[in-house]
Amino acid sequence: MDVVVYGYFGKGNLGDEALAEVWRGALAESGRVKLSAPLQIPRGDVVIFTGEPLQDRTSRRSLLFYSLAIQAAARRGRVVLGAVGVDVRSFVGRQLLPRILRRVDYISVRDPHSRKLLGSLGIGAREFRDAALLLPPCETHRRRGVLLNLVPGLPPGTRAEALRFARGIARRLGVEPKGFVMARGEDEQALVGLELIAPRTVDEAREVIGGATLVVGARLHFLEFALLCGTPFVAVPYAPKVSAFLALVERDLPHEIPRIPGASVRDTLEKILSPHYGAALKVAREKLQAEAREGVEDVVRFLRAMA
Repeated sequence: MDVVVYGYFGKGNLGDEALAEVWRGALAESGRVKLSAPLQIPRGDVVIFTGEPLQDRTSRRSLLFYSLAIQAAARRGRVVLGAVGVDVRSFVGRQLLPRILRRVDYISVRDPHSRKLLGSLGIGAREFRDAALLLPPCETHRRRGVLLNLVPGLPPGTRAEALRFARGIARRLGVEPKGFVMARGEDEQALVGLELIAPRTVDEAREVIGGATLVVGARLHFLEFALLCGTPFVAVPYAPKVSAFLALVERDLPHEIPRIPGASVRDTLEKILSPHYGAALKVAREKLQAEAREGVEDVVRFLRAMA
């Protein structure tokens, strides 16, 4: 059986590369596994879509392209949406979704927001967690530094507050904040004025994040990497997927994760650098990893049932 894992791979986005690593490893025994990415048309006995293929937040053209890709995959074989995110906001997009997804054989989503949106359109979906959470933990005891990750398009006031906050935290800790690039060619625009760290691999990114005292970030996978590394984080929730992730982590925390705008430097340091908070983050990580593992295993069972 030819299995194609389809996502935004090879484009310099470390979150998508993490998904590629996890899915390729998990499916190794299910058949011949290869990766494919836009603008290629997926061709295989089974095509597994990952990441956030169903969204029109950044561009309606993205949703239209993935709609065509799903239809093309369905004409040749089975289609799986594996723990994907859904963020379709336009009226036209929401009218289109049921037509697209009736061709799909298996649907799972990564958070309650995505499941609720599909449910409002009469589309059933299983709920698990983002597969990137199955990367190995990378805890370290040598921590020094403050990292800031931002995305283009943030309101100017939010970006300015995030910069002020990161610099204030770094000043308290006696270090200089550094900008952290998760998506090459994009994040640099939002991190002007900072010394940049731009890892080329997922392992390198996790190693750097694991060595930080604290990180401040917008991108979902930047925050997921921090959770995996046991690094306390402050969030800039620029999209529903980030807010949904924070709510899932907070199920096991003694208080909310600090957010920008609104976070206080003094209160944040007091709250999230304590051993008690670090232990709670570990519990949250283990629970989310178990839910992510269940989701990947559910897809593998589906493939075996087809064989």
